[in-house]
Amino acid sequence: MELKDLAPLLLQRERESSDVDVELLTNTLRGGHAANVHRKDAEAAISRNLVLSKREAAFQNHTRRYESALEKTYHYVKLVQSSKVDSDAQQIMYDVIGEKLPIQVHRSMFIPTLENQADDEQQAHWLPLATSYRILGAYAQTELGHGSNVQGLETTALYDKEKQEFVINSPTLTSRKWWPGGLGKTATHAVVHAQLRIDGEHKGVQAFIVPLRSRKDHRPLPGVEVGDIGPKVGFNSLDNGYAVFHNVRVPRRNMLMRYAKVLPDGTFIKPPSSKLVYLTMTQIRAYLILKLGFALGAATTITTRFSAVRVQGRKVADNVHTLTNESPVLDYQNQQHALLPLVALSYAATFAGRSMVDMHDKVLALVTSGQSDFAAQSAQLHAISSGLKGWLADRVNDGIEHCRRLCGGHGFLQSSNLAHIFAENVGSCTYEGTADVLVQQHARYLLKELSGIAKPQNEGLVGFLSRSDYHLNPKLRCSANNASDFGSFKVLVEAFEVHIREQRECVYDADD
Repeated sequence: MELKDLAPLLLQRERESSDVDVELLTNTLRGGHAANVHRKDAEAAISRNLVLSKREAAFQNHTRRYESALEKTYHYVKLVQSSKVDSDAQQIMYDVIGEKLPIQVHRSMFIPTLENQADDEQQAHWLPLATSYRILGAYAQTELGHGSNVQGLETTALYDKEKQEFVINSPTLTSRKWWPGGLGKTATHAVVHAQLRIDGEHKGVQAFIVPLRSRKDHRPLPGVEVGDIGPKVGFNSLDNGYAVFHNVRVPRRNMLMRYAKVLPDGTFIKPPSSKLVYLTMTQIRAYLILKLGFALGAATTITTRFSAVRVQGRKVADNVHTLTNESPVLDYQNQQHALLPLVALSYAATFAGRSMVDMHDKVLALVTSGQSDFAAQSAQLHAISSGLKGWLADRVNDGIEHCRRLCGGHGFLQSSNLAHIFAENVGSCTYEGTADVLVQQHARYLLKELSGIAKPQNEGLVGFLSRSDYHLNPKLRCSANNASDFGSFKVLVEAFEVHIREQRECVYDADD
């Protein structure tokens, strides 16, 4: 039987042998039945658009991919505006396109920063412009010389009390903004993070809306030097760029002032917490964890389907298959051993991502409502999202690459889409913090919680670390007697508790 006829039969048999409720699982992964319906509607709408449904990236260089992505951006904006759908539906449509567009950072960072850090008056002015795409924004935090060390940023914002303006400057080579998506060619404005100075005093890193290009002819404004940093391993539909500021003046009200404020006379009002400037970064990490789960899910789906229809070698068992004299590679234990843990990891990352998004939304609600206990919750969110992002980014991208290898030579083809998935996600090992930096932040938080043994008021996801009974219970054992017992959630929780207790003992032993 020809493979073109055999493959659908092999896939059908695999699916019929499963006892998984596919609809229930899909609804769960997509965030509910309504979200899944929206997803299908979005897929239908995108497929009807000849531009948005194009798949030509493998044959295009950086310049052509950017131009093609601009064309898709135009059609995407027209589609969402004519459809009059809400922001959630717009995001689903964007995801269905399957390619990052030049408005990626505008949607994922610029608008959320306005929503989270601009005061009501500023939001009334800027948000209608941003959500209607009359201005396009970038998020200019990272510099040539500093990334994770935000307090080390060198861009300066000097307050001129007489003119009630901030003077934005890039005083050194390493102070130029470097890497922000959309900065190279697309953005008309940027949220620029700079060291605020008033009367010679340093007031910390603050965020400012800085116009970059004319809204009439898109040329760079006086004092602004911007450009594209060139082709990258991935993201070549995006114009990651650089910006240098030479005495660029912006009005006092261009500083985002929901929390920190500068009054006309130069009086500086501190924010409730210096960590509030990092809210957008934390949000990005939370959503990134979810996206990593989806990326690995896509890679393992491709690899699982390939493994089910790729027949190779002798039959594993005489009574297993009657359609072919060879066995699908999925029937080989070494293929299962390599692939199935990655399938499990994709689900774990997806569900962890949803939990992180929910946690972020709750913390944001505490912040916006002015509740005093937001600091502790925010610290927990930062620590857990840091640890998860650092750990998952490395393992997910290793997993995507492993999926490519599991597909043999076919995985090396661009048409497998595995190389594209890897290239579009491997940057996550770097941006928003590398694992070696993030795990230290995570570990510091855990050690701090661990030291609070006599603080029964500790709550949250890691509050158990400081429970004295948890630490002193030598009888704590996992009750599993065989492999099938691990199908019980109770047993799984016990196993993790035993593991964590042992890790705690190692920490105490090392401390001694």
